[in-house]
Amino acid sequence: MKKEYLLLVVVIIGLGALLFYQKKGRTNYQLPELPILQKAADRLLIERAGELTEICLVEGKWVVGPQQYRADSDRVKKMIAEVKDLKLTALVSERGNYQIYDLVAEKKFKISLFGADQLLREIQIGKNSASLRQTYVMLKGDPKVYQALGNLKSNLFSSVADLRDKKVLEISGEQLAGIDEIVLDRLEDDKRQVLKLAKLMPEPVADDGKSEQAPASVVVWQLESGVPVVIDKVDRLLKSLADLKCESFIEDRHSEAFSKPLYRVVVRGGGEEFWLALMAPEDDKYPALSSYSLEPFWLPSWRAEKIIKGFSVDTTSERAAESK
Repeated sequence: MKKEYLLLVVVIIGLGALLFYQKKGRTNYQLPELPILQKAADRLLIERAGELTEICLVEGKWVVGPQQYRADSDRVKKMIAEVKDLKLTALVSERGNYQIYDLVAEKKFKISLFGADQLLREIQIGKNSASLRQTYVMLKGDPKVYQALGNLKSNLFSSVADLRDKKVLEISGEQLAGIDEIVLDRLEDDKRQVLKLAKLMPEPVADDGKSEQAPASVVVWQLESGVPVVIDKVDRLLKSLADLKCESFIEDRHSEAFSKPLYRVVVRGGGEEFWLALMAPEDDKYPALSSYSLEPFWLPSWRAEKIIKGFSVDTTSERAAESK
């Protein structure tokens, strides 16, 4: 009987200890409730160690830096959403110790979101947690350190160069369909070689009434001499130009240095003209200019050489000879 009582006492003590530690481990604080931000944002400031990067909405377009370069609007919208949807997950410190969270002046960065000159939210951002899934942050006017969901450091901290819109040539699907002239100009052995291609739209094939679908017209590209060229190679060239993005911009070179490009392609149609000029490669990159960006930029070699392949036009007769 004594053993049974002793066992019962041990069980009661164990349950009591478990309840005590469970209660002790419970969160005894309340995280601040962040207001839902309904107002549209039109300005974003990123500050770090005295350096300031400003992104603002000008005439419906996002621009970045004092030069008001075109900003990558998709990237900016994601940054704004990250700030607006900030989610705190835990209180980490009420006593400071900012150094261990990289929330000191020389390491932290501050991001401020504005709408119509009103500060919507300000966050001080330190280092990521060990899992990289959370970030140590502080809120405006609050000395406490919190954990926030997400890798805010990599998602929000960006330089002007990173935030710039890298698009350097854009031709819509409708514009591509309207292209009817291509000029391929290249410099070889100090001599310019120019090829001109024109698109012919043959008259529609007569409907014999037997087929449910109307017969399709075949597009033909040909040289000035009238010799047809292989259409799939022309299509690949046009598609490589349609949504062209650069690696980065060249800030220490002026457009005047591009007066004699190694390659220049011009496409026209529907009263519009688009062009791209490539200089000789440097360190596996091609300096370039375009009708969309008169500021010099770098194209990676793999992308530039994809376009350059289009300068070697195959005629249909050559293709037929190769297949024999």
